[in-house]
Amino acid sequence: MKSSITRRQFLKASTVGSLSLGSLGCSALRPALASVPAEHPKVGEHQIYFGDLHNHNEVGYARGSLERAFEIAREHLDFFAFTPHGYWNDIGHYENNIERKWLDGFEVTKRRWPEVLAMVRKYDEPGRYVPIAGFEWHSTHLGDYHILLPTPDAEYVRFDDLRQFQRFAKQHRAIMIPHHPANRLGHRGANLAMRDPDVSPVIEIFSEWGNAEHDRASSPYVRHTEGGRWTQNTLHHFLSQGHRFGVIASTDDHLGFPGGYREGLAAVLASELTREAIFDAIRDRRTYALTGDRIAVDFRLNGQLMGREMPYARRRELAVTVTGWDQIDRVEILKNNRVLHRDFPMDRTPAARSWDDPVLLRFEYGWGPWPALDMTRICDWDITITVDGGVLESVQPCFQSGPLDETRRDKILERSDKHLRVRSFTALRQQFEDISTKAVVLKMRGGPQTSVTVTLREPTTVSLTQTFRQLARSNEMLFTGDFPKESAMLHRLVFGDHYHTSYEVTDTDDGKDLNWYYLRVVQANNQYAWSSPIWVEPRAATPVI
Repeated sequence: MKSSITRRQFLKASTVGSLSLGSLGCSALRPALASVPAEHPKVGEHQIYFGDLHNHNEVGYARGSLERAFEIAREHLDFFAFTPHGYWNDIGHYENNIERKWLDGFEVTKRRWPEVLAMVRKYDEPGRYVPIAGFEWHSTHLGDYHILLPTPDAEYVRFDDLRQFQRFAKQHRAIMIPHHPANRLGHRGANLAMRDPDVSPVIEIFSEWGNAEHDRASSPYVRHTEGGRWTQNTLHHFLSQGHRFGVIASTDDHLGFPGGYREGLAAVLASELTREAIFDAIRDRRTYALTGDRIAVDFRLNGQLMGREMPYARRRELAVTVTGWDQIDRVEILKNNRVLHRDFPMDRTPAARSWDDPVLLRFEYGWGPWPALDMTRICDWDITITVDGGVLESVQPCFQSGPLDETRRDKILERSDKHLRVRSFTALRQQFEDISTKAVVLKMRGGPQTSVTVTLREPTTVSLTQTFRQLARSNEMLFTGDFPKESAMLHRLVFGDHYHTSYEVTDTDDGKDLNWYYLRVVQANNQYAWSSPIWVEPRAATPVI
């Protein structure tokens, strides 16, 4: 029989030297369980790759150099589509002549398009990193799209008519993705009546604009001028009206920082890391949307992957496997936009055997003097994290877009199974959602005696050492000096019980109507994931004789 203890007993066992974990039935450290993913998690015959399919820089009218964006993307993403602002077919004349911002930006894109293609070719490295060419098309009345072009020899074009644009996309096997769909129709909200599923198999439901799942979802539309979310242009309404598409997220960042943390990421289930395989996954709707943490999601119905359309079956076996990068608050299966089932991993009580699986440790840095003090300096960080008595298995970087700086880079300089060295920078300016911190999350194997030491070379020489035993009980701070100097934190450990879940749920339906199912994952740190839906057709009507 497996040992099971309360959280109080677990913490006591971790802190009292005379009571060993072995006495509580804890076995020796084992190899990684198959259910715990590597850095490229597997879903059946596919791997999960993470990228940003919608991002801006100075080519157009945003900020940040072209090459800097491609360099940043290569450091921490699997794929990246640069999508400069390209055209606005029904732009008007606005207060203070602000339309010049867009019109001048379009000319920059036209002039520098050859540079964009040259950069795609320069950084193309199939199997390691895949850059993609694209551009954005605005429309007041039809909504905004960005087009992804399948070759680095793509043409930059301008169309006044959406149907012409869609025909161009079809001829060139390109993909057009509607984004920030939840704006009001007529105010750059998506007009899905005009969507061509052949070229627009997915839509972008999350970006720095906010969350388009429904009009009362987390992350409302507050960062732009066009108002909040319109109920009739949200994911829930589109699905209830019979639209069928996969979902992705991307940043729509305007500081030239692809993959900015908390701004949106796209996940694809692909056979390999090539442009062709990524395009195939998007066309097949083997995609899901993320806000920041690279949560691994495997959601199936009767063995079929997300994005599928299935014939009627009365009995539906819904299989869920989720592995997060923080404590998972809840995993929800939704049927026809209503929660069918909830799982709460964070409510589980760790047992002695919990030490057998890897633990997560987040090191977050960048707290500092707030803007009211007029001290919006940039702080440079040189961080080394070493593990004694354990093994570092994998790392997730959580680097955000601000502050804009052409010369600095957030970068993992060194990594082994015993240490990690990171160079980074933070400031309380240009940050997303007024959060100045960045982070790295370490997945490690060890036990209560395993120790972690954080050593800073910059902004000052200081170190902090904590054991897993201590970090199972409490987080700990690292201060670089007296107030108001910058500070950092080692978060509390997250055990596998809390960041991983796998289960099955059975649903039955009489088949009178079309049904759709999708998965929503919510971590305790407010990072989300949403699967593409799976549709089950209604039961065929019995012919009248």
